[in-house]
Amino acid sequence: MKKITVIILLLTVFHSIFSIEAKKTSMKLENQHLIVDGEIPAFYNNGRYINGSSSRVKGSFKALVEMLKMESNRNRLENLDSEDEKFILKSDFEKIENELGIDSYLIKTFYYTGGSHGMMLEEGYNFKNGKEVFLKDIFKGNINYKGLIKQKVEEQIIKYGGDLYYADINIPDEEYSFYFEGDSLVVFFNPYTLASYEAGIITFEIPISEISSFMKI
Repeated sequence: MKKITVIILLLTVFHSIFSIEAKKTSMKLENQHLIVDGEIPAFYNNGRYINGSSSRVKGSFKALVEMLKMESNRNRLENLDSEDEKFILKSDFEKIENELGIDSYLIKTFYYTGGSHGMMLEEGYNFKNGKEVFLKDIFKGNINYKGLIKQKVEEQIIKYGGDLYYADINIPDEEYSFYFEGDSLVVFFNPYTLASYEAGIITFEIPISEISSFMKI
């Protein structure tokens, strides 16, 4: 009994040392033409700022702000007589709970530049033992993980797809966006990648039980 208690205590201490904390960083701006209301994560490991991951998040958001500024300026120049409509950029994030001991965070962004609807984007950040991990870090070195995930996605499309996806669907052969939730690996695609805007962000839950033999975590 004492041995079990010690093991549990050690696991708790180990997790606390490497657990990732995401602190909210506010990025706000409002003028006559643009509203920016961003809550983005800055990642810390046991109080130590994780520069690489945090800088990528901040850089991506700043790039969107600059893009909206340029679009807003161009819109005003091209439509001098039209009523000025504010462009909007919003962002927030959440931690996704899972059973693998991975700290998964999902960043959600929305921006509007006129027209009938805005654009939704999501991005996943994942950490293990205090370091950011990518799919190549999760699967064994001899595994074609992109091909494996593509196969699992295609199986679900065939089973559940119906009329949702483009007729000439082509799953990108790239580093998939992902996070872990519950006992599944979740890969997702932003609007227009696999289907029309109305389909929204499309997610595929791949049970860990189906791919655990290919993983090294």
